Order: sequence, then C-alpha cells, then structure tokens
Amino acid sequence: MPVLRSKILRFAIITRLSVIFLQLFFNTIFPDHAANAFSAPLDPNEKISNFDKLISFLFSGLTRWDSEYYLHIAKHGYTYENTLAFLPLYPMTIRTSAIILKKILFFLNFHSVITISAILINFLCFIKSSLILYDLTVIVMNKKIAYRSAILYCISPASIFFTAAYTESMFAYITFYSMLASVEKNRFVSLPIGLSSLVRSNGLINIGFPLYICLQDLISHFSFFLRQSFSKFSKFLLGLKTSLLNLSRIFSIILLSVAPFSLLQTYNYILFCTESGNSPIIPPYVKKYGEDNGLIMPRGGFPPWCHYKIPTAYSYIQKHYWNVGFMNYYEVKQIPNFILAFPIIFIMLKCIYEYLTVNWGQVVSLKVLMLDVEREDCERKDYPAKMFPFIVHGLFLTFFCIFFVHIQVSTRLLASASPLLYWYTAILLSREERDDWDVKNNINSSHNVFFKSKKRWTTEEKIVLAYFVSYTVVGTFMYSNFLPWT
Repeated sequence: MPVLRSKILRFAIITRLSVIFLQLFFNTIFPDHAANAFSAPLDPNEKISNFDKLISFLFSGLTRWDSEYYLHIAKHGYTYENTLAFLPLYPMTIRTSAIILKKILFFLNFHSVITISAILINFLCFIKSSLILYDLTVIVMNKKIAYRSAILYCISPASIFFTAAYTESMFAYITFYSMLASVEKNRFVSLPIGLSSLVRSNGLINIGFPLYICLQDLISHFSFFLRQSFSKFSKFLLGLKTSLLNLSRIFSIILLSVAPFSLLQTYNYILFCTESGNSPIIPPYVKKYGEDNGLIMPRGGFPPWCHYKIPTAYSYIQKHYWNVGFMNYYEVKQIPNFILAFPIIFIMLKCIYEYLTVNWGQVVSLKVLMLDVEREDCERKDYPAKMFPFIVHGLFLTFFCIFFVHIQVSTRLLASASPLLYWYTAILLSREERDDWDVKNNINSSHNVFFKSKKRWTTEEKIVLAYFVSYTVVGTFMYSNFLPWT
C-alpha cells in the first residue's frame, strides 16, 4: 500500500478507537441524561449474561438517540410508522452480519450481537471512506490536499456519529464511492447511487455527478464533430447518434439510481396502506409498546399519507413526528442550535464563495462543462474548475440544511455527504507554506500528521483545528450521555 494511504489507514483506526474509548470514559464517569426520546422495547425473555452486561458497559454510549431506531429495525423490521423515516440498508446490513456473528459469539444474546455488528460496520465503512476520499481528492485536487483532507476527515466534527450506530459512515462510504465512480466514468455508477438512497434520502441527489459527466461528454463530442471537415449530413448523423447514445445513458442512470428508492416506497405502501398479503410477525412486547405509546403499526389503520397522490411516507413522517419543513425551525429557542451549526455552514459557504471568485468566468460562460478547460485547469493550486459539480452539490445541501432540516443536524449531514468541508480546511492548512512539499521526505515521522513545512500555525488554522477537535470531544461527551447534540 502506498505510504500516504497506509498512514491514513493507521490514523483512521486510531481515531475510531479513540472515540470508542472516549465514549466509554464519559459514559462511565457521568450519569445519563433522562432524554425524552424513543427507547426501543427489549425482549423481556431474552437472557442477559455477564458477557452481555460487559458489551452494554463498553458500547452503550454508542447507541443513543436515533441509534435506537436503527437497532430496533435491525431486530424487528418496520413495526411502527415513524420507523419508516430510517431507511433500510444500514439496519439490513446490521441484521445480516449479526446473524453470521451470532454463530461465533454464541455466548451473547442477539441484542448484544446486533450492537457489536452496528459498531463494527461503521468502523469498517469509516476506514474505507477515508481512503476513498483520498483517492477522489487526488483526482480532483492533488496529493497534498488529498492527504490532509483524509486526515481532517478522521477528526471530523461529526466523529461521534461516524462511530455510533448511525448511518453517517456507511453513507459517506457509498457517497464518496459514487463520486469517485462518476469522475472515473465507471459504467456501474448507478449501483452505489441507488444504494446511497437506501441509506439516506439525500443520496438521490448524488445522481447529479454522473449526469454532469454525461453532459461534459456530450459537449465534448459535439465540439469534436464541429471541428472536423465532415459534410453537414455526416455531422448531423454523428450528432444524432451521439445524442441518442448519451440520452439512453442518462435515462439508464436515472432509472437504475431511482429504482431502489421507488421500490422502497412501494414496499412501505403495501406494508401500511393495504390489507393484502401476510401481516408481519410482531412480538407481543413490541406490539404492546406501540399500543402504549400510540404508534401506528402495520394493518393498524391507514395513515394520512396513504391517500396522497404520490403516497410516500418519508416527508409526511418527518413533518408529523419531528416538525421538519421549510423554516419550521426558526424559533427563538433554537438559537443555540443555530450557533452549534454555524461553523460548518460558514465553512461550506466560504468554500463555495472562494471557488466562485476564482472560477466565475468559467462558470458564467459554462466553460466548467468543457473537458478541455478541466485539463488546462488541473494544475491550479486552489479550487480547480473540475470542483464545479461538488460546489453545486454542496450549495444545494447547505441551503437545504439552512431552510428545511433541524439546523443542528447540519454538522453530521454535511460532514458525511460532501467533501467540501475537508477540501476547504485542507486548502486553508496548506496556505503560506513552502512549495517544496515532498511526499518521500515529509512523511517519515509518524507524529508529523500534517507534515507542516512552515514553523507557525496561523490563527485561522488554530481555529479550524480547535473546531474539529472540540466537536469530536464535546460531541462524544454529549451524545454518549444522552444529551442533545447535532
């Protein structure tokens, strides 16, 4: 393995183990907050051995808040209407791996094995995503920015969510892979995009990356034809052939990428909005919990979204249960959460602004769609033009966070969906630096993580690193003790 990738691998492992240790420390020292949150019902007949108590002691700090939903779905499926807001790929993967692990860890009960499986999946996905982020950044930027981006990713402000039983690690892994497959023009790019839509709904917008590449190819082919000395009829035929091929490619990408999410909505409709088929087997204690808490269960009456023209549960559930909607979160009492989300919103907008400042001419003239401009621009030190689809993607997500979601969620949503946070901060850490950055001569020290070739940190750099490290530590403390965090 190349030396930079091996160093990223080691650092990713070290940071994940550090977060696991921190949550254990905080969860042991401080009492849990009595949060008014969903607490999945446990099987009263399931035996709890000393080994199970040990697993709970070691990892319970990683199963707070929404983790309860994912673990419940992994064990029982979609038993309550509100669980439909949590998409199935992550809990399905947990369950599948837990069934296999149970044969090895036979001395543990199923809940303990489910917990281990969830944490192990995130551990592996995070390590893989850090390496994919490096590979992606090498293509879009350069090796120095790629390495530093991956290192910063390992101490992301959303670190606790990359380790806990949340979807952030899996989503980042599949999303970064979708981006990498797009820029490499992988013909199977629809597969990771479709899978990302089964982890989080905003995975659907990853479809923009291969469509951007298709548009570039189409423009490139037409530019080539126009420069040739073909007859007008020959150019027309070649243009028609190229257009049809690209349109069929675009259609297949859209169809294959959207199909998994569409099938999921069909499944949800059949489960909650029809009387046909066999009712799911719901254990008595799960059913009783639902009845006691007024939760809608399959075959328990048709929810309102069943009667919509397009009967999708996701947006209805987000609004009905969590008041998610346009500017619904703009209340005075939410000011602390806006402050909490401000750093990542600022960084994203600053990155987008600086990119547009550098590349405004290429953007307004649509030269960012030209492959020739990409090749001419590839040596630009900061903000190459080929960042354009990532800028559009990041801008959409940032405005979506500002106006639609619970604002504090912005940190983990953006940190796992866009590389811009890591690219901008890596660029910032590389400024005012000598230009003699040498891979072979600057990475020998295992302690020299950022291999600084300048003597002093600037104030901006100190603020950035303080933001990353403090959110990692404070976030781990807050989350592991059931206190509200991003």
